[in-house]
Order: sequence, then C-alpha cells, then structure tokens
Amino acid sequence: MATLTAKATPIFRRLFPVEKHQKQEARSTNLSSPTWFAPMLVGSSERSQRTSAMQSVFLGILVAIPVFIYYKTIFENAYNFPYEDDFNSALSFIADYAFGKLTFGERLKLIFSQYNEHRIVFDRLVFLADYGLFGELNFSHLIIVGNVSLLLICVLFLKASFRQFSISQKLLYLLPAAYSLFLFQYWELSTWSMAALQNLYVIPFAMLSLYSLSKPSRNAFIVACGAAVLATFTSGNGMFTFFAGAALLVLTQSYRKLALWLAITAATIALYFWGYIRPPYHPDIADSLINHTGRAISYFFTLTGMLLGPGRQKLSMLFGALSLLVSVGLVGYLWYIKRIGEHLPLVGWLLFLYLTCLSLMATRSGMGIGQAATPRYGIVVVMLFATQSVLALETFRHRYLRLGVLAGYVAVALFVYLSAINQDNRRRIEDRTRNLKFSSAFYNANPANLYLHWANPAIANTIFTDARQKGIFQVPAITFEDLKSTPEPFDPAQLLPSHNVTVNAQPYETGDFLILYRVWAQINGSLARNTSIQVIARSATNCYAFTAQKHAWEDTDDHILNRKYTQPGFSCVLDKKDLKPGQYTLWICLRNGGEKVYQPMNIILTK
Repeated sequence: MATLTAKATPIFRRLFPVEKHQKQEARSTNLSSPTWFAPMLVGSSERSQRTSAMQSVFLGILVAIPVFIYYKTIFENAYNFPYEDDFNSALSFIADYAFGKLTFGERLKLIFSQYNEHRIVFDRLVFLADYGLFGELNFSHLIIVGNVSLLLICVLFLKASFRQFSISQKLLYLLPAAYSLFLFQYWELSTWSMAALQNLYVIPFAMLSLYSLSKPSRNAFIVACGAAVLATFTSGNGMFTFFAGAALLVLTQSYRKLALWLAITAATIALYFWGYIRPPYHPDIADSLINHTGRAISYFFTLTGMLLGPGRQKLSMLFGALSLLVSVGLVGYLWYIKRIGEHLPLVGWLLFLYLTCLSLMATRSGMGIGQAATPRYGIVVVMLFATQSVLALETFRHRYLRLGVLAGYVAVALFVYLSAINQDNRRRIEDRTRNLKFSSAFYNANPANLYLHWANPAIANTIFTDARQKGIFQVPAITFEDLKSTPEPFDPAQLLPSHNVTVNAQPYETGDFLILYRVWAQINGSLARNTSIQVIARSATNCYAFTAQKHAWEDTDDHILNRKYTQPGFSCVLDKKDLKPGQYTLWICLRNGGEKVYQPMNIILTK
C-alpha cells in the first residue's frame, strides 16, 4: 500500500502543483516525472510525455461529455420554423428591409431601431447575412449560429484562466465550468433563434471586452471598446460591460484609458437611449425597488440561486445568498493579499453578471418572484457559477485546499447536471421541436389550418403569410406521415372503462390521418409526471395500440404569460392505412408504474 501511494504521488502533484511560495517543497519532490495513477516506471521522459498525453485525453473526454450531449441535442432540434418573437424580430424585419424600398439611411435606422427594451443590432445583422447567403431565412442556421457562442465562452475561459498550468490541469479545473455551462438550464434560448443570438452572444462579447481590457496593449483596448459596443447592441444588459470595465480600469489605475472608456460609454449609452420608449407592459422600476423592496431582494437571490432549478424558492434564495457571499469573499480576499490584478478578467465577468442580475431585479421583480425562474435568464445563472468556480480555484493555491474546492464545485455541478430538472429541460427542447413539426404538418396538409406559436396568433399569421408570399421563408416538408405512431397489436379484453378518468379530445381528420393534438387527460383531477399514454383503436375484429407523445410539463412561464395550455397534454397521429377495414372506437390508456386505467374517448374512426 505504501508503494502504491508513493507511485500515485507524482500524478497528484502534477494536477495539484505547489505554488511559488512553496518552492522548497517542490524541490524535495519529483515533479519532473509525471506518472499515471499506477505507473510502472518513473523518470523516463518518453513515458512522462505519453502519460501526460493520456491525462489530457482522459480529462478532455470528461470535459467533452456535456459539450457533446448539448450540441447533439441542439443539432437534432434545430428546426426551421419561427417561434414566438421570431415572427416580428426576424421575418417582419427582413420583409421591411428587403421589400420596403428604403433608403440607405432608413435601412440603417431600421437595423438600430428599438425592439422591446433592446436594440438587437447583432441579431439583425445575422438575419441579413443568412438571408443574403441563402435567399431566405433558415431558422435552423440561426439556432446553430446562436449556440456557437458557447464555444466562444469556452475559448475565453481557456485563455483567461490557469494561464501557467498545463493543458491537463486546465481541463481538470474547468470541469465544474463545463458541467454547469452546458446545462439545459437555459433551454428556452437554445432552440429559439432570435433569443439565442441575443441572450447568448451578449455573454462572450462582454467577456471578450473585459478580457481585452485587462491587457496593456493599445490594440487590446480597441478590441475591448468594440466588443463592449457590440455587447450593448446585442442585448440591453451588454451596456453593463462599460460599468464593469470602468471598475477594472480604476483597479489598474489606467486613468487615461478610463477617460476614453467613459467617453465611449457616454456616446454608446446616449445612442442606445436616443428615441427610446419604455415598453408600457413593463413594471415600474421605482415602484418595484421602493415600494416592494423585500420582493425585489427576494427576486435577486432567487434568480442568482436558480442553478438548483425552479420549485425550490427558499433553497434557491439561500444558494443565491451563499453564492454572493462567496463571490464577495473571493474578491475581497484577493484585494487584501494584493493579487486582484492577476484575476481581472474573472473579477470583471462576475461584476458584469451581477450587474445584469441587479438590472433584472429592477425591471422584472414587479412581475413576481416566480418570474426569476424563467429559463431565458438561465445563461446568466450558469455563468455566475462557472466563473465563480474558476476564480475560487485560482484564488486558493494550497494543494489540499484547492482539491477540496474543486471537489465541492464538481459535486454541485454534477448534482445539477444529473438532476431530473436538467433532464426535463432537455425533454422540453424536444417537445418544442415536436410542436413546431406539428405546425408544419398542419400547414402542409391545409394552409387554412395554420397553427403558430406566438402570443398574438392573428399578427403572427399576417407576418407569416407575407413572408411566405415574398419567399423569405419556406415551410419544411414535414407531413403527418412523418409524425404518425406505429400500431401494435393489443388485447381488447383489457379495455375495462374506469370512472375516474377525464379526457378532453378534439380530433382533426385529414386524408388518411386522424390527429389528436394537445389532448389532455386526468386521473381523479390530476396526472402524474411519469404517466405514459397510449391511444387504443378497437373494432369488432381488431385492436391496436398507438404510443402517444406526451408534451412537456407546464413551466412557471405558462402561468406568468397566460399561455393557452393549463395541462401538458399529449399528441398522437393515427394513419388509417395501418388499420384493417372496420369501424374503430378510440380509447385512452394511462399507465403509471404497474397501474393502468382505460377510458373510451367517444371518437369513432372508420376505414
């Protein structure tokens, strides 16, 4: 046992090296001979290089697992169909820009025009690029481009953190960041094209600006200024890059740069608010902060602690408060020991993220504390945790303390990553894609049955029809043939009606297909989350079971935004060609664990 421990010591020292103030201890150990967890020989340069490569590959695989799962999900669900604000922010914008017979000045004004409380210039430039390259808008392209932003965040983490460490050590210490950044916490943004471009890209633009600002060169300062302006005109919270940057310049006593930075700040913010109109449906900021201070504070801590997921408000508030204490403690400790200058990018990133959370507290807490659980803010939440984990691991240099800190952050990241909430969020992405495919199939079966996902279907219909007529957008060739369920033989003797099942079904029939869309069913007034659903078609001589696709459970947003569906519901497409001739009565089967209940739906299907 003693021999094995001695052999394992070099790998431990490689991954958790001593720092400069421990040089004497470093000299007394063989740090020049890295080994694997149970090395056979020590001292061979060739073996050391091979072992180091194996370490890097192993840790690279661990880091790549959440990245691979995330992008696999994105590529599978990047569906080419507009959703929510895509209608007016993308389709309507391209129609006005390309067909509005505008002058150059009018087009420029359109690009910079206000959208809600933002000026989404970056979104619009990407829309124009996609339309210019392909002759039409393709929302699959926009979704993928939007999610490239996460790779830019990864590059910036690699550039700004653990700069004196080997690649294997960097990968090890970035494990908490990887398993938090690639959560599905912000699932609503992931496959929503305009929201991904706006809310995801503002993060790397702000990070790039603050990272460049920590560099001494003139070119780096130019990049910092340009990235800060771009962040501001990507999403409104991007302007906090300027405030965080000013703090960094004060810390470094770069007063000449600070003067120029403040001048650019003033010009950018003045341009941003030139002709600005506060959206009338937004809560009053003064009322939220002065008359409802307690609610605003609760909102802030709920938001910053939302890494743990919705439905745990008190726990989220405690986690948010603890996170703030840790962040302040880390920055304060670095200030006290005069090492804060070594970690300026990370400190700037944390400041930018907390300023964003404070702005959300001011502008959104009037909607209620529950609004803090909105997944579109999830990217800020995961970035807070990821950035704090990196700063903590850089701050604590004692080998065993750093190991403990790493273990703690990895444990939290893995707990959240493997949680049922994260898996449910992934299923929500898949469910949105399913709904959009149904919209395509309804349209392709009969354009009069257009079903669009936006708060105002009438306006969405007008924009959609106009975009189709002008060739701005083409509906994917998805039909109900692609969405149908495969029938399986079923024993009709099991069909004994229950008296505790309520079903609300309005079937739609077109050609050879019978469609049940967003049908809901309950057992004794509720439906367990893990209930599986089948539709049974029974005739005098034959009986078939069709698996129904259950929709995602309603979110906090459904209540806040008064969306249509108060039940998750299910959908199922039956193809008459798969049935033998006859008259079929449709039943529903609800299964929860080993318990099954059946209920006729009073729907007759004839072939």
